[in-house]
Amino acid sequence: MDRPNIQKINMLSSDFKKQYLRTLANCDNSLFRHPQRTMTERLQSLLPLAAQYSEADCYGQGELVNEFEQQVAAMLGHEAALFLPSGTMAQTMALRIWAEKKHCNQVAFHPTSHLQLHEQNAYQVLHGLDSCLVGKLNEVINRADLDTIHIPLAALLLELPMREIGGQLPTWKELEAQQKWAKSQGIALHLDGARLWSCSEYYQKTLAEIGSLFDSVYVSFYKDLDGIAGAMLTGSAEFIDEARIWTRRLGGNLITLFPDILAAKQGLTDNIPLMPDFVAKAATIAKLFNQHFPTHTIPLCPPCNLFHLVIEQSAKELMPKVMKWSEQYNMALLPLPRTQTDTSCRFEISIGQNALKVSNHDWQKAIASFAHDIILD
Repeated sequence: MDRPNIQKINMLSSDFKKQYLRTLANCDNSLFRHPQRTMTERLQSLLPLAAQYSEADCYGQGELVNEFEQQVAAMLGHEAALFLPSGTMAQTMALRIWAEKKHCNQVAFHPTSHLQLHEQNAYQVLHGLDSCLVGKLNEVINRADLDTIHIPLAALLLELPMREIGGQLPTWKELEAQQKWAKSQGIALHLDGARLWSCSEYYQKTLAEIGSLFDSVYVSFYKDLDGIAGAMLTGSAEFIDEARIWTRRLGGNLITLFPDILAAKQGLTDNIPLMPDFVAKAATIAKLFNQHFPTHTIPLCPPCNLFHLVIEQSAKELMPKVMKWSEQYNMALLPLPRTQTDTSCRFEISIGQNALKVSNHDWQKAIASFAHDIILD
């Protein structure tokens, strides 16, 4: 099956990219994610939390890590959890466990899944799994798509929200139908929840209600929560016991991960209460961009704090103008393009604390100025 239809070609030199990123770093106002901090600032911010614990974690044990694992397991409606260095490790490990339980090496996921696009086929090379790609390229998986699967499966992976198609989400009714199908087939349901944290607003459900639909869940801490690195895998106690064994086999049971754990714990405290504001701001910003041709967002009304912005100009034509505009207005409005074609650029916009610092009125003025000066000139 083909990959996403906006090609990942490169029209920008490495020197330009470095210069552009320096420009963004020097801007006082930014649309995306969280305020930048130096390594020193980040570590200093964790000192008060670190002082609450007498010692660091050691090979996955200790009050710091085990308390945090139980906290996140309860948040996601599961019995147990395991802190891991990366989501790539967490997800392939989870699918391997389900495959061995079912005595079946077939797993299913969307053609834009991170496992398919960004992990060098680790699920195949390291774990001997075969994939069944399910769903249409630019749409969320729906219940009818599952009826096209005619082979035995060990597990079905669903992603909430779906990053490569702009943070789209299925309806709650669809999720329940897919969960019911998986259960009736004896297929484990795994959630790629790298950006799950903002989905409660759309579903009007708690994270525990969402997570409890799934047999296992992976969440990330360095994206929307502004952690340093790290992931959590949740599920039953039996499942997590097996995951601990696989963590050792894969070299993920490090002697200590306390900087990552502290940053994840702090990020959870600081940003979960702000998720409704992030989602509301994303909807507002997307609406402002959609008022100006030739720009549009995918989806038109974001259900979470993530969306994609498409601008109908080539990167070679557009990005030098964007850099000059950012310097003039002291505002980082766009990251580097996520994907490009000869005639368009696609940008990933993730809303966090930075966007909240600027009023909707000022964002309206900034985006109107941007459209007039850069896109419509």
